[in-house]
Amino acid sequence: MKKLFATSILLSLIFSACSPSAETSSKSKEEINKEIVLTFFHSMWNMQNLDTLNHLLVPGYIDYAPSTNFKGKSYTAETMRIGRQRFAQMMPDLRYEIDAVIAEGNDVVLFTTGRFTHSNPTFTRLGLAQPTNNEVTYKTVFRYTVENGKIIRGFDLHDMYNRCIQMGVIDTSRGNL
Repeated sequence: MKKLFATSILLSLIFSACSPSAETSSKSKEEINKEIVLTFFHSMWNMQNLDTLNHLLVPGYIDYAPSTNFKGKSYTAETMRIGRQRFAQMMPDLRYEIDAVIAEGNDVVLFTTGRFTHSNPTFTRLGLAQPTNNEVTYKTVFRYTVENGKIIRGFDLHDMYNRCIQMGVIDTSRGNL
């Protein structure tokens, strides 16, 4: 009898500790927003699961990326998925490491390091970069805004200057640039 009673108490403690409601009730808005953004980030940029974009983005998601043609255009999860798959054709091994995450209110900012092998022709704002087979490493800052559990807006700023130098698009051998 004592063994049965102790077992039932132990099981109830385990179930209450593992209960999603117990976990989420103690999380702040910022912690929840960080989890949403990190799930999106790894799904999208590290291509862990592009299908999760449907659950993480509002249908009229706005993307601001000064280094691309996005610049405030509205996207769906499907158009983001297609765009990321095309991007992967240029940089199939692109992966981002997260250096720091800051969340305040609805905004989450990620400081990252991107790495890829420049093994395919890659479009840049300065033209097409022919493959160099160099490993390219660069910094990017991403900012996402979350409302009602979904990402409504994104912004990213890549260190395109250093990326283009490493891909051979910018020649620094001639002196000061």
